[in-house]
Order: sequence, then C-alpha cells, then structure tokens
Amino acid sequence: MPKPAISAVPLVVDEITLDGKRVQVQSVDLPLDQVTLDPRNPRIANTVSISISVEGEALQKKLEALLWEDSDVRDLYRQVLINQGLVERIIVRQDGKVVEGNCRTVVYRKLREKQPSERRWQNIPARILPADIGDRDVAILLGEMHVAGKNTWTPFEKAGHVYRMHNDFALVQDEIALRLRMSKSKVNQLIRAFDMMKNKYLPKYPGPSSSRKFSYFEELFKNPFLREWVASTPGAEDTFVEWVGTSKLDQGVQVRELSTILEDEDAVKALTSEGFAAAQRLIAEDNPAITSKLFRRMVDMTESLKKAQLDDIQRVRKSGNSKARRIVDDLSESLMHFLELCGIEK
Repeated sequence: MPKPAISAVPLVVDEITLDGKRVQVQSVDLPLDQVTLDPRNPRIANTVSISISVEGEALQKKLEALLWEDSDVRDLYRQVLINQGLVERIIVRQDGKVVEGNCRTVVYRKLREKQPSERRWQNIPARILPADIGDRDVAILLGEMHVAGKNTWTPFEKAGHVYRMHNDFALVQDEIALRLRMSKSKVNQLIRAFDMMKNKYLPKYPGPSSSRKFSYFEELFKNPFLREWVASTPGAEDTFVEWVGTSKLDQGVQVRELSTILEDEDAVKALTSEGFAAAQRLIAEDNPAITSKLFRRMVDMTESLKKAQLDDIQRVRKSGNSKARRIVDDLSESLMHFLELCGIEK
C-alpha cells in the first residue's frame, strides 16, 4: 500500500514560479517521525551502494548512519545546536520523503536522540511540495536553488545534479546552461568530470568522504591538454583514478601541473611509483620554472615580450616617453648582469 500523505497544519503558504507555472508550497513544522530520508540523496546514491534488499526502517537507519559518517554533517550538527534550529527549511513530498535536506534531517534525529526531552527537536521545519510536482520539476527547482542560487551545494553535489538533469531528464546542455546561468563549456566539464568520478573512481574508492575528491576530476576536464589526453590515451582514465585513489596526487591543485609531467616519461613513472613531489622534483631538474619564482617570471616575461602590442612598442620608440625607455633599458641591463653572473657571454 502507498504510504499515506503526511498530516500537518500549514503555517504559511508560499507561491513560487517553477518552469512557468505558479506553485503553492506549504511551510510547516513536521513531526520528525513523518519524514523519511531519500536513498537518491547525492551524498549517498553516488558514493555507496545500498542493498536493494534493505527497506523500511532498516534502510532509514542505514542511510542515517552513512550520512552521519560525513564530517560535514557533524559540523552541521554543531551549527544547528548552537543556532537552536535550522536557518533553511527542508523540502519534502506529500508522503514525507525528503527532496532536499537529508543531512539536516539526520542532524535533527541525532539532536532528538541526544536531547529526547527537548521539544524543539521533535518537529522539523519543512516545506511541502504539491502532489502534482514531478521529478523533472523538482530537479529544475533544486538546480535553481542550489546550483544557480546563493545556497549552493558542494561542487560534487552540484555536478551530480547537472549530470542528472542531463542524463535522467534529457535536458540538453544549452538548456542547462541557460537555466543554471553558467557557460555551456562549464556544463560539459561538470558532466564529464562527474561521469568519470561516478563510473570509474567511486566503484573502486567508495564512501561519502570520497566526494571531496571531485575537485581533482573538475581540474582534469578544465584543461584542454588533459581532456585530449583522456580522450586519446587508452587507459588514461584508469591511470588517473589510480593516482587520485592512492594519493599519488594528494591535492586537487596538483592536477594543474599534470600536463607538464605527462610530457616526460620518467616523470610519469616517478608519479606512479612515488607521487607528485617526486615527479615534480624530476621535472624541476630540466625546468626550473616549476619550482623557482624567478624563472617562472622570466618565462612569463618572455611570452609577454613575444606578444608585445604595437602601442607598447610605440611608447618606447617615442623619444618623448623617457619612462618607457628607462624601463626597457633597466630590463636590458638587469638581464646582461644576470648573464654575466651565470657565466654566459652575449
């Protein structure tokens, strides 16, 4: 039998516009026992496998335990305890299933468990969606709230939602970009990064905390060279997953240096066997611009001089602009002095 609709006295009725439709949403304080966690919650569905044989109260306990393992949820617990309540209401369907706010629901359950006599933890502030709101409408609503809006999800959750809008609800990338106010290239990067993480990384390295590695995959698909490497190199995805999963790459920002490492076979071997620091040391022996600020600035200046604009060149040519000429002369003298110190004759 289908679960009966939740019963609560509406406190406020809000009206929102969703995909061109005016929708009424009831704001209520729901008895906590009438609220159920959703197995499709992005922190759960995309990181761990829930046995299909688990259902009912057993499933709820399992979901609660998995979410409670996340340090972000325990941080939220402390924030809600200090604030003595929620800042933002959860969103539920007519049957009490949480659409948005699973973590806050777990926090309220834990607070009720810790303070069973405290009345404030018996009911949770919620907004109830109308019965005729479909999953696609919910996806658009959540995207507006948590991807395009100020109350953003984590990068992993945001990417997962973009991925779901594209794959589950067949929204084309142009439409997603328009609705969520981001570029089409950004939408494409998020979809590809999430797809690789979900289907390659998480099956091998599961768990709610694994979602914090999403920045590695986002950096991978931001870089044109690395995108081409993934697309054209057999086994590249598995290799990258291994580097991340075994902490050979232990910071997302290190992915930005990966293109330099991939150009050196010995550096790739060093990365695979020892890690990023070893690969970087090896590269630095041939390319000091990697570890030296001075050489990095020299490389940047060289590239800038090669691309010098005519108006800048004219400033030096004009005898009246002595300051421009002085800057160039100082640069020339400094470079000659540096060459002498290095024992290089010109």
